[in-house]
Amino acid sequence: MKRLVILAAMLASTPAAYANTHCDAVGGYTIGASPIGLVPGTYIPYIDATGVERINVPTVTGGIVPLRTSQLTTLGIPFSFANSTPLQLSCGSPDSANFRAVADALDMDFDFDLDGDSDTIGGAATAWSVANEDGQRFDLKYAKGIRLSERNRTRLLITVPARYLNVNSTAGGLASAHGGLKAFSIGLGVGVQIPVSTNWWLTPRVSYTATDASKGLGGDGELASATLSSNYRFAGIGRGELTMGNLVGYTQTVRTGITSQDSADYFKQRNWWFRNGLAYQLPLGGRMFGRQTSLRTSYVFTLGAKDTMAFEQVHEAAINFGFRMRETEQRAGSDLLRVGLLYTHAKNEYFKNADYDSLTLTVGYRF
Repeated sequence: MKRLVILAAMLASTPAAYANTHCDAVGGYTIGASPIGLVPGTYIPYIDATGVERINVPTVTGGIVPLRTSQLTTLGIPFSFANSTPLQLSCGSPDSANFRAVADALDMDFDFDLDGDSDTIGGAATAWSVANEDGQRFDLKYAKGIRLSERNRTRLLITVPARYLNVNSTAGGLASAHGGLKAFSIGLGVGVQIPVSTNWWLTPRVSYTATDASKGLGGDGELASATLSSNYRFAGIGRGELTMGNLVGYTQTVRTGITSQDSADYFKQRNWWFRNGLAYQLPLGGRMFGRQTSLRTSYVFTLGAKDTMAFEQVHEAAINFGFRMRETEQRAGSDLLRVGLLYTHAKNEYFKNADYDSLTLTVGYRF
């Protein structure tokens, strides 16, 4: 887990795009040692006269093999895509540092009625796949809300997210060629939640993320972000309420010296982000353990812009179940516990068959 690459988060499936490489660098296939005598290296694909994608790979005996890229997995050749997967930690995958920074900044489970200070612990377990790679991501986040004045409900919000990524050693995959790939990131976010009205809150926020990752995932890096999010509630929609969430944000890779990233391996990746979603919460008639319950569904679309990324469009659909605080408790009306599922899909801008998909189990507890 040494130096290199741009960013600070984590995830799955290609070697290139180090800190000194643009996300839109020329795509290529990097192959490892093979059982059929091919020379390891990175090779640029081309389309032959029959419309088949191939790479010309030299052999240890001096020949050239016009290999079909679709045969790599079948032949058991360890390979990875350049510019095609979350392993490019600043190139916009749902597990990258820049995407996670803006995802953390827009809370579709926003509690408009919470009063006073609060502590929240959230956890998530994700199974993801992209191209010929798959693996897991585990998230843990602590958030502290501090009411700044007795005269209004403005709150200071401090968040500390930590994430761990594992890339499975699949046949023909990147991890099998490198003997296991892992990444760990930790960050700090500071925001101010400002009530414009009873049903409308604005949250300006800044954050920093540092990542310690295997070389095959790009290595160490840092990321800074600044965002402005809005949460607006439409009450009385049927039996429930509708929340509209919007965000505009900016992320940039940085090099402060906190990680072991070398200056020669640093490239400034800068992106604008636009994140918009809807969430509908429906109170349920029954009670559990003497508490009110509710069901919430949501959809969020995220668009990345400016410097090119491998993943610029991300769709998220979620459903979760919540227990409410008892009416007699101090923070009446606020959620105590929420458990849910989140499905994520991201379009790969370079390869047709390398989109990102994941399923996440989420848990959040406020005390």
